[in-house]
Amino acid sequence: MVLNNSTDRALTHEEKITRAECYRAMAAAQLGFSYDSSKNIPELFASMFPDSKVAADYAMKDRKLSYVVSHGTGSFFIRELIKDVLKAPAYLLLFDETTIVGVRKQLDLHIRYWSEYQQGVVTRYWKSIMLVHATADIISHHLLDSLKSEGLDLSKLLHLGRDNPNVNKAADAMIEKEVRSAQEKKTGNSSSNGLLPIEPCPLHIIHTAFKR
Repeated sequence: MVLNNSTDRALTHEEKITRAECYRAMAAAQLGFSYDSSKNIPELFASMFPDSKVAADYAMKDRKLSYVVSHGTGSFFIRELIKDVLKAPAYLLLFDETTIVGVRKQLDLHIRYWSEYQQGVVTRYWKSIMLVHATADIISHHLLDSLKSEGLDLSKLLHLGRDNPNVNKAADAMIEKEVRSAQEKKTGNSSSNGLLPIEPCPLHIIHTAFKR
């Protein structure tokens, strides 16, 4: 009999299959297996374990594996990321806007901060936002809404980073205004610093400074 350690009750057949799929998904993520490596796994397991009902009904292939890893475990890792960022004295928000299928836009967000857990500066992928239009108003709204919804302190936002320094300047100005307002409310100082006045692509500009 297979028991669930948390409830000490017998697992149903469907729960055993779900558990097997979770084990496989976590192993694939930890060991770096490609999603394609799971294309023939159901047939392989059925052949390897012909006397197992779980193996016979195991059906997770590449597409389901991708979904389980990204949507099933993604929320957990995002929560861990945000908890780590909240401990940092400040953070940078990095974003990149690209056109994907048709005219749709994808806005990828990364956070750079001092990680108490890693004891160093890290850059972590945060989330992707799908857009139909990518005006300055829309981009700034999504960036600010993302920060506020996770409880990230706007007054601690040091800098906005992006790959192209010549785009989204209007969005920068809108977010700068919100950051200054948050800093003024927190400190009571009307002459707040706002965002750091360095170029929008901080990595390139700092590397160039060190080279010179």
